[in-house]
Amino acid sequence: MAKGSIGKQVARAAATGGGRTSRGEIPVGFYSLIAIISILGIFIVGYSRYELQHPVSKPTVHPVIGDKWNFAFGIYDCSSFIANLPKIKAPSNASFTTSGNGIVNLSPKVAADEGNGATLGKFASDYKGLSFSSSSVTVPSKGTIKAGAQCNGKATQLETAVWGSVLSTTPKIYSGDPSKVVISSNDVLVTVGLVPKGASLPKPPSASQLANVSATTTTGVTTTTIASSTTTTKTSSSTSTSAGG
Repeated sequence: MAKGSIGKQVARAAATGGGRTSRGEIPVGFYSLIAIISILGIFIVGYSRYELQHPVSKPTVHPVIGDKWNFAFGIYDCSSFIANLPKIKAPSNASFTTSGNGIVNLSPKVAADEGNGATLGKFASDYKGLSFSSSSVTVPSKGTIKAGAQCNGKATQLETAVWGSVLSTTPKIYSGDPSKVVISSNDVLVTVGLVPKGASLPKPPSASQLANVSATTTTGVTTTTIASSTTTTKTSSSTSTSAGG
């Protein structure tokens, strides 16, 4: 065959993209990639649509604005309780108030005081002259009592005890700063005090007053207290959650 003919055939093959074999190949990788992208796109669109149609609602953590809770409160120093905090004129936006009988009324006025914001620290900020720290309690009528002071020959420590109800016998104990203790349930009993290590804080004397509160109402939950028994009525809007404080 002449060299000119071979050159023409090579040129012709190059012009046609490598011949019939090359033209007949299917770009499998390209089409696979397109298919994967399409499937992912359909999945993402479908999932987004599902989330829009089925929003996940977070559970409501009480207390919330509109709730009206009560808890018995006392401050214990070594072997006896300090007198109940007297009634004071609280600011209109105070979420914590007391009438001087040892019962503290908790009704959040702002979102910051709802749920885990309902702390004894917030109570102290609403009550002039009351303050807590990791080692002391300051009370208007008593001054400051500090952990480490001797009690029956033993050094004291600062603790907070929270009973879930008037009938509860075992409190939840918090050591250190009472400010961080959250009031997470209605009709609890709270004692903040100094006791020697190993000693137990007693229930606040106002526990008997709490038992006489006829009825307290929260959003979606009505709790009626008669004598020493508690009856909780649940409605469809929320469910009562009991906690030890």
